[in-house]
Amino acid sequence: MIKQDRARRTHELLLDAAAGEFARHGYMGANLQRVAQEAHMTKGALYAHFASKRLLAMALTGPFERAWQELLTQVEQGPATPMEKLRLLAVRLAERLQTDLRFRAGFHLCSEAARTHGRLPRVAQDLCGTVATLMAQARLQGQLTSHHDPERMGKLLLALMFGVYYSTPECRMDRFSELLCTAWWQALNDGQPAPPLRQQEAPEPCRQA
Repeated sequence: MIKQDRARRTHELLLDAAAGEFARHGYMGANLQRVAQEAHMTKGALYAHFASKRLLAMALTGPFERAWQELLTQVEQGPATPMEKLRLLAVRLAERLQTDLRFRAGFHLCSEAARTHGRLPRVAQDLCGTVATLMAQARLQGQLTSHHDPERMGKLLLALMFGVYYSTPECRMDRFSELLCTAWWQALNDGQPAPPLRQQEAPEPCRQA
């Protein structure tokens, strides 16, 4: 039991170290020696848990994709109005990317892999679909005017998310949520300032970067 607990802790330490490496340098630029050093282990110890860089990356992208889909589903099926859900969608995604290093690494890796193959990441397609659904519902309820095109707005949120993420210097994420959510709310409301985040809308605590 003690040996299993130690192995589990080592596994988690390596995942945290790898998340930081992948988030900073991407898949191609990541160096497993730096991952091992960050976790205060030898490279041999790392290979005992993850036989390759590819398997180490997959240990982050798989949970990320599941967590992303769960987040979209929770917002879409929640009790709020469609317009509130559109706001909350950006808030939850931005806060998770800002505060959860493993989630951010998964986002970075999935995005990088998709660009390599000349396509959108699956998570990006899912996001656009959710936005389009909520936009259509908001228009039916009179919360948005007809000039808000659902498909175009989904692509806008996607562009804002990737644009703010990749233009944040030196991976400093402390203002990511503020910048993304402010721009998204103004796009939905024709430039009107975003209202303060209500306490009941605040996301659950995530692993700190």
